[in-house]
Amino acid sequence: MKKDIKQLFEKYIDECINSRGLRPETIKGYKAVFDHFSTMMSEVVEVESLTAETMNLFFKRIRTRKRIVGKDTEKIGLEDSTIKTYGNKLNAFFVWLIKRGFMTKNPLDTIQLKFPQYNDQRALKPEEVHKIISAVSLNPKDSLMLKRDTMMLYLLLLCGLRSGEFISLRLDDFDMQKGKEILTVRAETSKSKRSRNIPIHPTLLVYLREYIEERDKHGYKTEYLIVSSAQDKGLSRHGLKHWVKRLNQLSGVKFHLHRFRHTFACNCAKANMSIIKIRDLMGHRSVKMTEVYLRSLGCEDCRDDIKRMKFDN
Repeated sequence: MKKDIKQLFEKYIDECINSRGLRPETIKGYKAVFDHFSTMMSEVVEVESLTAETMNLFFKRIRTRKRIVGKDTEKIGLEDSTIKTYGNKLNAFFVWLIKRGFMTKNPLDTIQLKFPQYNDQRALKPEEVHKIISAVSLNPKDSLMLKRDTMMLYLLLLCGLRSGEFISLRLDDFDMQKGKEILTVRAETSKSKRSRNIPIHPTLLVYLREYIEERDKHGYKTEYLIVSSAQDKGLSRHGLKHWVKRLNQLSGVKFHLHRFRHTFACNCAKANMSIIKIRDLMGHRSVKMTEVYLRSLGCEDCRDDIKRMKFDN
């Protein structure tokens, strides 16, 4: 009996949603990769057609395909990091097929995708951070938005949250008792599906208290920490995108929210924090992922460490 790949993928996604409880962003990523695979490999409609040769052909096609991006700019293929991501997401589906008895051999077992070399500087430079903070302080809409936006920046810089975790924060996620200042990232908002605690930096604590006091004056009752400027509710994802776009324009710094997470990781490393501690603060399952976030560290970041080296007794 032939096994239709698309039908089985729908069953896989249904299980990911209802049994495993994966986040909507994760599900969206799986679907996007499978849709691209189905488009590029339209001749592959049955599980029996999934072979190492088939997968090699798929990777060849996405690596060499010409496409137009922006205004008539031609690009060839995808980056190694994107191709690696495609392989990982398809592999998760193939493993499920094997576990459910729909396939006996994983077509990716004999294929080793090139590990991406990250050369880009994802962490924000100190001068870029200063420009973004200045953009907030010099362009306030009102007192509440000034204190909200300032708090948001320091929350991103000093906690390294993912966007989903950031936008989902509630007031009761913060314990601000003296000497026990802790932020709890709830499992249901975390990509890793595990909760974690992050000590609240003294500077962030100041801005948090000032902001909460101001929002209380304005009568906000929503449980969410980051409020909308127009209604008594939490800031939406669309509102967050608009916030980032506005600060891009005002500061002159081209950034997206995730760069703050890279900045947090690098600043932790510069403070001589162990990679195990950084891993736990960021909610990674493996230090391999943490290492990816530390790629912005350069030669100058090691200069003081080199100077401290001694060879005498």
